[in-house]
Amino acid sequence: MKLRFIIFSMLFACVAVLPAQQVKTLKIATVAPSRSAWDVQERILAQDWAKDTGGAIQLQFMGTNAMGGETGVVQKLNTIRPGQKAPIDGAIFTSLGIATLAPETHILTTAVPFMFRNQEEVDFVLDTFAPTFQKAISAKGYVLLGWFNVGWAYFYTKKPVHTPADLKTQKLSVAGIGLPQLSDAFKAAGFRTEDISPDKLLQSVKTPGGVEGFYSIPMYAYAGQYYKSLPYILDAPICPVMAALIISAPAWADISPAHKTAMLNGVKKAQANFIAAQRSSDKEYLDRCVEGGCTLVKLTAAERKVMEETLNKDAAAMIKTGLLDEKFYADIEALLKRRRGE
Repeated sequence: MKLRFIIFSMLFACVAVLPAQQVKTLKIATVAPSRSAWDVQERILAQDWAKDTGGAIQLQFMGTNAMGGETGVVQKLNTIRPGQKAPIDGAIFTSLGIATLAPETHILTTAVPFMFRNQEEVDFVLDTFAPTFQKAISAKGYVLLGWFNVGWAYFYTKKPVHTPADLKTQKLSVAGIGLPQLSDAFKAAGFRTEDISPDKLLQSVKTPGGVEGFYSIPMYAYAGQYYKSLPYILDAPICPVMAALIISAPAWADISPAHKTAMLNGVKKAQANFIAAQRSSDKEYLDRCVEGGCTLVKLTAAERKVMEETLNKDAAAMIKTGLLDEKFYADIEALLKRRRGE
């Protein structure tokens, strides 16, 4: 009887330990500000993955600030030797991070001001060119699981903007020092830009002769207190700010087909949640900026038309710098015109 009890206890212990042995924790670097709507949605995705895989897949998020930002994370990933384990299993990068990791995606081409009119057009283009993005990212050893819209960017400036000339006469920060090519592209289009690290941007906008404007999602402009020194907001969303979830090919290969399906379904659910949260967040933080003293500069129909046409023409100059891909830009434009019936 005692022997049976011992054997039963050993079998129970093995069964009890088995689930713990099957748990896979994925370390994911993220640029999401702590406790932001973006951060909340990421954690909801983590909960869904854990629930839908019976606890087998766990997400551990790691802020990119301690790793040198997106550029620092990409540098770490690119210096891994063959056979060496990466310090992280994946990342949630903005378009800047993806462009740094896999320039062949030409993803920054989608950031041309006023290219998109709404979220539906953004989704349509991302879905259409998904194989192109996946191929470029796969070549770097990663799998693209999905895109999330974390907000639409607005111009915040020291002086009101009604025309492209108003915008081009003010000194702008457009990419920090992480991607100077983007700054060069804006310069080619006639903008005055200054490369400055994110940790010095706030001081610069407070200093006479410093940065006079930048574009950002409202949440970031408010949380970073930039709106206090850049009190004019162009009330026209210029481009979507996208984030991509990528996972290393080895980590993805180690996940069962059933769990992969559950994870991809979770991503689709999260994409819808992100859009709903983004719309609410953009409005909330725009309102907060206005309550804090900002002025929303509303364009007339004629002013908006001039702004859109001019900035779209400026894309040709930006393309010549090599940052944007001419063919990809033309393909997107043609695709959107067909969709709009133009």
